[in-house]
This record gives sequence, C-alpha cells and structure tokens, in this order.
Amino acid sequence: MEAFFGNWKLVSSENFEEYMRAIGLAEEVVQIGNIVTPVLSIYQDGEKLVMKLKTSVFSSEKSFVLGEEFDENFAGQKYRSVINLDDGKLVQTQKWDGKTTIQTRKIQDGKMILTMSYKDTVAVRTYEKMAD
Repeated sequence: MEAFFGNWKLVSSENFEEYMRAIGLAEEVVQIGNIVTPVLSIYQDGEKLVMKLKTSVFSSEKSFVLGEEFDENFAGQKYRSVINLDDGKLVQTQKWDGKTTIQTRKIQDGKMILTMSYKDTVAVRTYEKMAD
C-alpha cells in the first residue's frame, strides 16, 4: 500500500474524453477534464486513506477505509464507492443511477497507472511521482 503514498502528477491520458462522455458527465465538465493536469495526493490518516485531487480549476477529496462503502460527490454527481486492495492494486467500484464503473490503480515502473472502465469504454491515465 505504501507504494501509492505521495503526490502524483498526470503525465499522459488516453481515451479520457470518451470515458467522461460515456459515464454521462456534462459537456463543460468533459471540456475542463480534458485540459487540466491534476495532482493526486494519496496518504494515510489514522485508519483511513485519503485521496486529494487538485487542478487549477477544482479540487476534490475522498477519505475511506479499504473494503468499506462510502459516499462521494464529483462534478455534481453522487456515487456509492468501495475501494479494495487486490493483488497490489487499488480497485474502486463506483455505482450511481444503475451504472457501475471500475477504476484500477497500479504501480508499474515507478508510475501509477489508472485504468477507468465503463461498459466497453476504457481510459488510461498515467501519473508520475513528484519529489517530496
């Protein structure tokens, strides 16, 4: 789990615009999501894990315990999520309005690879760890 801790900057993104549209985000959110370069911070706070996403336009934060469902709100949409550690990967299942998406984070060659899947649409976002 410790391999995920730290600050991560987005360095590449594939098919993210299509993914955002597939899950039904508003067009203005899609346009903003396509141009910002987020920094994701992951750390432990007591028994909870925290993920903070910061961009020049918006920020969000989620605090959770592995394996326990929690509510989150992003871009005006409410989700019910659970994140598990599975074979060294952080696997998040988000559910809302009868939809389900899976987001898998893994460390590979010193980078964090985020794969986001909804039905037949898959996006891959790559983050590099920033110096502390």
